[in-house]
Amino acid sequence: MKLHFCFQRAVLCILLFAFAICISAQNLTLSGTVTDTKGEVVIGASILVEGTNNGSITDLDGNFTIPNVSPDATLTVSYIGYKTQQIKVAGKTTFKITLTEDTEVLEEVVVVGYGVQRKSDLTGAVASVKTSEALKSTPTGNVSDALQGRMAGVSVLSGSGDPSQDNTIRVRGINSITAETGPLVVIDGFIGGSLQSLNPSDIASIEVLKDASATAVYGSRGANGVILVSTKNPEKDKLTVSLNAFANIKTVPNTPTLSPYEYANLVNDFGKEYFGYENNHYYTPDQLAAFQAGTAGFNYAREIYRTPAVTQNYELSVAGGGEKTTFLASLRFQNDEGIIKESDSSIYSWRLKVDTKIKKWLKAGLNIYGYYRENKKPKIGEYDGLIQQATYFPNTIEPQDENGNYNNAFFDGSSTYNPMGHI
Repeated sequence: MKLHFCFQRAVLCILLFAFAICISAQNLTLSGTVTDTKGEVVIGASILVEGTNNGSITDLDGNFTIPNVSPDATLTVSYIGYKTQQIKVAGKTTFKITLTEDTEVLEEVVVVGYGVQRKSDLTGAVASVKTSEALKSTPTGNVSDALQGRMAGVSVLSGSGDPSQDNTIRVRGINSITAETGPLVVIDGFIGGSLQSLNPSDIASIEVLKDASATAVYGSRGANGVILVSTKNPEKDKLTVSLNAFANIKTVPNTPTLSPYEYANLVNDFGKEYFGYENNHYYTPDQLAAFQAGTAGFNYAREIYRTPAVTQNYELSVAGGGEKTTFLASLRFQNDEGIIKESDSSIYSWRLKVDTKIKKWLKAGLNIYGYYRENKKPKIGEYDGLIQQATYFPNTIEPQDENGNYNNAFFDGSSTYNPMGHI
């Protein structure tokens, strides 16, 4: 009896072991590769067997392996910025998965310093501008011109109109009375630089970080805000040659000033009142007649300006490459005539960007740009500007005397500088 019982137990164990082997043989070990639509491997993508904790993530080569998977299971493949996919195993063991970008998710994410945050968490803290769209409506050689009025909390001021000076940018007002209040400029991750030195056609987007949480990674340098500039990347297997040229014209509206005849009468009235003379003290009747006829006098408030001032901009770029190496080279020349005569600025800039893929897990790149500028401007006094002098200098006095010397005196003989002498 005892021997019979032991025999039954042995048979039962054998049957259970065989059944377990049968069940185990039905499960599969899956392997595969995850790439994007450009053929680049996706590192760190999540592959999870639906309804279980069994899964894996892709390695540096985009490969994954998942053991003990039911032939009827469903795989969930996901990665930040890409659409999540549901893939049925259906008895297969090898998979080649291609993920597509989720543009809606990407639009909700903003790069901040070394990481990303959702736009919903940064409401009012980040302003973004796509320069390609801005430049369509505002052709300009200075990127900051295209930013005027496009970002809440960011003011762009043209300043004095001197073509050699960059625009003044303020993020949420002025934060200091004596210290520098301009924002920090970061170009492709490199701190420092000027927006005016960049070719507008090379810029893909500009983000402005405005609050402490967004600028914290830059420390005290980001106290006045941070401008993040991202430049364009060339497309693979496509050679693109682009030429962009445009011109702007600047003029000054008519400035309301007294005519020489009106000014001469005003001066004579002053002389009568101040000195008590009944006859004309400063200007004779013959001079008044010449002023009235328009044969004498000089309009300084108009003659110091160019009519018009022309800005020319020429940009040439070549981009292309193959599967492993891409490049982008660009040249720019800009000549900006100032609205005041004898003031202008010429800019020469160039850029070279090369990216190469050495291994699947190793990439190298080169990103350099150069900038050269020539400026010319009239002599302007330290305490008295040219425009102010042209406004109050007597327009009854000619710029030069018979000997070609500038008339550096008021109508009463007191010394001053003639505005045309600065030009």
